[in-house]
Amino acid sequence: MTTIAEEARAIPSEPAVEELSLREARGRGLLATITAAHFSHHVTNSLLNPLLPLIRDAFGLSYAQSGFAVSAFSIAAGLANAPWGMLADRVGSRGVIVGGLFLMGAASVALATAGAYWQLLALLVLLGIVSGSYHGPAAALIARTFSSRMRGTAMGIHITGGHLSFFAAPALAGILATATGTWRTPYIWFAAAPVLFGALLWLVAPHVQERAAPGDRFAAFREIGQVFRDVGPVVSLSIAFQFGIAALLAFLALYLVDARGISPALAAVFFGVPQVVGVVGAPLGGLLSDHFGRRRVMLGGLALMGPAVFAVTAVPNEALLVALVVFGLLWSMRSTVTETLVMDSAPAGRRATVLGAYYLVNAHVGGIGAPLFGFLAEAVGLATAFSWIGIAFVVLSAVALVIGRRL
Repeated sequence: MTTIAEEARAIPSEPAVEELSLREARGRGLLATITAAHFSHHVTNSLLNPLLPLIRDAFGLSYAQSGFAVSAFSIAAGLANAPWGMLADRVGSRGVIVGGLFLMGAASVALATAGAYWQLLALLVLLGIVSGSYHGPAAALIARTFSSRMRGTAMGIHITGGHLSFFAAPALAGILATATGTWRTPYIWFAAAPVLFGALLWLVAPHVQERAAPGDRFAAFREIGQVFRDVGPVVSLSIAFQFGIAALLAFLALYLVDARGISPALAAVFFGVPQVVGVVGAPLGGLLSDHFGRRRVMLGGLALMGPAVFAVTAVPNEALLVALVVFGLLWSMRSTVTETLVMDSAPAGRRATVLGAYYLVNAHVGGIGAPLFGFLAEAVGLATAFSWIGIAFVVLSAVALVIGRRL
């Protein structure tokens, strides 16, 4: 297994383009603003899974059709990440992030107008394409302004914005949708958030970029290939977990309602529990990886992930909250450390492109997993399907423990 000293040497030690510290007000202000922008980015695109019981009832969908709805969004978001990242490396991250946030507000309002299932799918594809505009450029902006010595911590704090949004937005949306009698209301009301925080980020974020050397159209592909050779095996192991996690989260609200007898409003709140725990898990994972190494922290979390997922499927309702807390802690640590490892390995002028390629694959596997899990739920029942995925995760953790030590 790679030692801490070896990994430390492998992490690029290049200074940031405009190096800021978390100890100074300007650095904290920028990180707070982009974290708030991350929160606003997910205010509307976090609503599909928790509101799926209400959307399912409104359109009369089967489990398989529900899975395809999730897939329409996640595959579109995944495929869009790489082009958005390439654009950010050419014109700068700030403009791409802010423009994407404005488009998020418009796409959210458009989605609320869907009157048929095919329209729902088409507008979810549109929302997914727009959603791909954020993560790669935002991570590249953080890498450009915070040095590698504190990059994991900064990235972890930034990720808390997404986790808070995935908790608060579904919880409020569940209450609002129940009160108004329609799933559409939250998509309309929450659309203002990305527009407002996008405007704020435009004022605060530095207008800097690192251009790659011109004249070689294939350089991006070679550099992505080099990153894959450097960290691809261990990152692939993390993405394998994401395949199952995406399927689990896609149907978690439906599982809580249909298999455990929990009300749709409470199910939306429970869906957000792993996300709010990420407020602790994401910066903790980043901090630990800054001190003990990205690979070591990642593999330790993956080894524990399987038992945590199994607990979510096996414990009684009275202990479900605890199981969701543990799962959320490990899940958020995995995400932060994996993204920071990819960020560290990417060439400075290609970070948004390389991160876009990573997010493409990471989101794409979720889009594949959701409909497959939907077909499984149709065949054996949702409760049984969740039990099987819990067992599969235990096996995957054992594999990670054995194979991961050799990577």
